[in-house]
Amino acid sequence: MKNVLSLKTLLPAAALALSLVVPALAADDSSAAPAPAPAAVGHGLLGQNYVNLGYSYNDLVDTNVNASTFGFTMNQGLREGLDTLLEYSYARSGNTGLGRIDQQVFDVGARAFTNLGGVKPYAEVGLGGLWVKAPLVSHQHSFLWFVGAGVELQATPDLSFTPFARLSYANSVNNPKQWDYGVRANYWLNDKIGLTGTLSRDNTRDMSYGLGISFRY
Repeated sequence: MKNVLSLKTLLPAAALALSLVVPALAADDSSAAPAPAPAAVGHGLLGQNYVNLGYSYNDLVDTNVNASTFGFTMNQGLREGLDTLLEYSYARSGNTGLGRIDQQVFDVGARAFTNLGGVKPYAEVGLGGLWVKAPLVSHQHSFLWFVGAGVELQATPDLSFTPFARLSYANSVNNPKQWDYGVRANYWLNDKIGLTGTLSRDNTRDMSYGLGISFRY
């Protein structure tokens, strides 16, 4: 009986203490609870620090010769809305019957863009050099400059599509002016590695089909 009386005495006090402690613990828990994670933000290639290694198959129209191009691109974001780029490519044709045509291009440039809710229009400009070796023709080399524009469209947080156009001009070669236009797709597999695919055409109707891998740093 003494134990029962003791429990009867303690229960109201325990209930009162519990009513004071539980709200305090709940308040502490709510203040300690982590904030919900922000929604994933989409990212394409603009504004990213990465290098890309690529290969393109070039279908040269009105000939029975095709070419392969190996490319290297480095993109460095300077600040929001401004990137610098460094590009190098080496192209080699199939056998023309008299030999092969080799071409190297090296250039540096800048690309300015803005973000309109996942739509990123951009403009670019750059300069560099072009070297060509062809059968029965002396080696050609030229100063080169280019201007271009495009828009990066964010389809998902990791997938983007970029329609683009670029004009390149190398005044000291046989065909100094070249327009390239097409679309590039990029998909980030994770935070460091991405895949690219490019379909393009130039003003002579040559087609290019490219694949690449990007490494973000």
